[in-house]
Amino acid sequence: MSEASSTTSVYGNADGLENQDEDDLDLYAILNVPKEATIDEINKSYRQRCLIFHPDRHSDPKEKGNAEKFFLKLRRAYETLSDPKLRAIYDTVGLQGIELHGWELISKSDKPENIRREYEFLKRLKDTEIMLQRIHPSGSFSCKCSLTGMFAADPELRSPPQVTGLSISQNVECAMATRDRVGLSGRVKMSNGKGDGSFVLIWKRLVSSSCLVEFSTNFTPDSIALGCKFAKSLFLKNAIVVQPTIQYFPLYSAINPGCMFVLSRNLHPRWQGSIMYHWGMQSSLTTSLIHSEFNMPKFLINLTISLTNSNIRMMYVRRNAEQDSFMETSCIFSFVGIMPSIAFERRLSRYSRIGCSVSLALPSCLLHTKFKLKTGTSVYECQFLLCDNEEDIARSTLYGIILPIAAFFVLKGVFRQTYERFMSLFEDNSEERQVDVVKREEANNIVNLMKRTAERIAKDEEQKHGLVIIEAKYGQMIGEGSRAMSYPLLGDRFVDVTVPLQAMVNDSQLRIYSGKVSVFLNYIYI
Repeated sequence: MSEASSTTSVYGNADGLENQDEDDLDLYAILNVPKEATIDEINKSYRQRCLIFHPDRHSDPKEKGNAEKFFLKLRRAYETLSDPKLRAIYDTVGLQGIELHGWELISKSDKPENIRREYEFLKRLKDTEIMLQRIHPSGSFSCKCSLTGMFAADPELRSPPQVTGLSISQNVECAMATRDRVGLSGRVKMSNGKGDGSFVLIWKRLVSSSCLVEFSTNFTPDSIALGCKFAKSLFLKNAIVVQPTIQYFPLYSAINPGCMFVLSRNLHPRWQGSIMYHWGMQSSLTTSLIHSEFNMPKFLINLTISLTNSNIRMMYVRRNAEQDSFMETSCIFSFVGIMPSIAFERRLSRYSRIGCSVSLALPSCLLHTKFKLKTGTSVYECQFLLCDNEEDIARSTLYGIILPIAAFFVLKGVFRQTYERFMSLFEDNSEERQVDVVKREEANNIVNLMKRTAERIAKDEEQKHGLVIIEAKYGQMIGEGSRAMSYPLLGDRFVDVTVPLQAMVNDSQLRIYSGKVSVFLNYIYI
């Protein structure tokens, strides 16, 4: 079989044999050339790769089939990078700009069962998203516990934990028409042995793209409240909200009217200011200034003037995009004291987040901690009161906060593998696991194709006292940067790359231009 006939027949089935995610396909890594490589360097690297992976160089049918699959990617990379126009498009927007397939299902495997599983997964995900958009359910559960008796300095005053409050709420909305939505909201709570609850009916109407009207009726054991909300955007940068309410107490035959006015304005692409005035039994005036980054609050200062509780609140948020987490520090200054707090929240899995916070009120010495778990549209909270007096504040801080945090990090470092396996239980890798076996098999087949070339190069290098790779391993290192130790950790994130690296040796030199050590083992990225 000639070279032309072989490549033509194989390349004609490229769509059927393509089994790697478009976003993960690195054409420069396949040819092992830098991004600034010239046409001559690309041609030279392509010829060297053809000597290894061309299907006609393998007589075994199995090896020939594996070579055909990878040769498709090799030729595709060469044709794209050797064409200046295609190369410019690829460097700008990637492979999607070259193919212009649009929004369509691109399978990660050529096996029918994997394609079917991926299609069913996407279909279920789409159906779930449609249901959540139409119903929009949400719920919350909150539990309050007192641990003050556990940290008392006097052993005679110590007592077991006590549950002081519970709260459960559920909200649901349903679209009745294009512009109308109705909602139900219910809440029950218990605090210090006394129960309470509320039931709310809501009707929302979208008058226009910049105007919203909402009516609500709130039923509680001792009152009935009627409310209306009008929100409208003005002149692109301004928005106003007017929310009048009237509350009726049947037991006392009393009526309590109230109204809230809000004016918000975008002062800068990243700065937003607002003024809110609440008129009623507890009148107050609040002004806020918010600095946003990536459409999320980063800094906030809030000034509230009230007859009962005037205060200033400042908040700063620091985000970590790699871990999808943030740390929020805030402090409230009022005439009765100050209350600093710190909160941390991070992603636990694709649809869940976990967080914790600590706050201290001075001079009352109320020390609170809170743990929060978000799963989908549900929120679960557990609040603990550690201290309520000045005598036990040091003991509560030591045994309730410092020692548990220190023990967590120590156990995390000692039982690191166990901790990682436990955290992996929360990762939703169902879609990736469907094609993981296919990727592993493909990588092993490609390495097997390189063995003969690697052995020949190693023999030639040994004769001329050149570069012979005895052992090469790739995996997670101990430490980071220049402080990283030279030996990888053995385990699941460890792979032998001796054969691929030896096959890349040319004239006693090894050059790897891609950030990925081995594109052939593309199923492992540390």
